Amino acid sequence: MRLLFLILLLANVAAFGYIRFAESRAGADAQNALLQISPEKMKLLKPRGKDKAAAALPSSPPQPALACLEWGSFAAEDAPRAAAALATFDLADKLSQREVSDAGWWVYLPPLKTKVEADRKAGEVKALGIGDLYVVQENNQWRFALALGTFKTEEAANDHLAQLRQKGLRSAAVGPRGAISRIFVIRDPGDAIAAKIAGLTADFPNAQLKATACADALAAKSQ
Repeated sequence: MRLLFLILLLANVAAFGYIRFAESRAGADAQNALLQISPEKMKLLKPRGKDKAAAALPSSPPQPALACLEWGSFAAEDAPRAAAALATFDLADKLSQREVSDAGWWVYLPPLKTKVEADRKAGEVKALGIGDLYVVQENNQWRFALALGTFKTEEAANDHLAQLRQKGLRSAAVGPRGAISRIFVIRDPGDAIAAKIAGLTADFPNAQLKATACADALAAKSQ
């Protein structure tokens, strides 16, 4: 049921969607009230064996599956900002994240020999007014390179490269790269938190927010 509620909420991301989500939960509570036993209608029966007595006991209604929100994916330069936005909601252990790899294009400076040299070069680039960068830490052929942006198309990467050259950065290049991005998973967020997270989507237009069963989200995380 909660999964359906979150889907309705995210489909509307506005007052009517949220009201429909809340009303659906109220309906679920009313249904639970109907399942309660009225004491005045109970009749005592003589026991006819342990098995039959156990069978006479009312079974507990199945617990509804918890719903999760998945928000992403976020490139390395955007993930910290998204994480900071989520941190304001005090999600504690309800928040987790997983990494995904997507082939794309990036603008970069070739790898330096050491982390010290890479950090020094990053300072020189920032002095040109270019702040959107990070030092590659992965232990591969790109270790200590400077990443200046990742893009889905080569055209977009070349456009960004042209902007960097206008700022005086001449040594940057464009190339294909499997970018590591992040997806945030929020377990059983509840009505109010789901509405607040939906309100963040305008600031992150490239990230998708969707509802999914928690079991599916956690299984994907463990892979």
